[in-house]
Amino acid sequence: MHCFDCAEQNVDRPAVGTCMDCGAGVCAEHARPERRPVTCRVVGLTVVDHPARVAARILRCSACGQVRTTIAACETQGGRDC
Repeated sequence: MHCFDCAEQNVDRPAVGTCMDCGAGVCAEHARPERRPVTCRVVGLTVVDHPARVAARILRCSACGQVRTTIAACETQGGRDC
């Protein structure tokens, strides 16, 4: 698999992973690694989420990473002018 972002620029570079959101192949240059907390869900009479001690590593392409950054900025502004 090759990096989708590089292919758009006519560059042939192997992917090191896939974007969690869109599934595009990403190279080390275009990958946006992030950490996401993992929760342990206990189901019984009530559902309780317990935070784990480690965070999962995920990859996003540059386009999806930019969208996530825009969404986060919009949410901190309370959704105004988004």
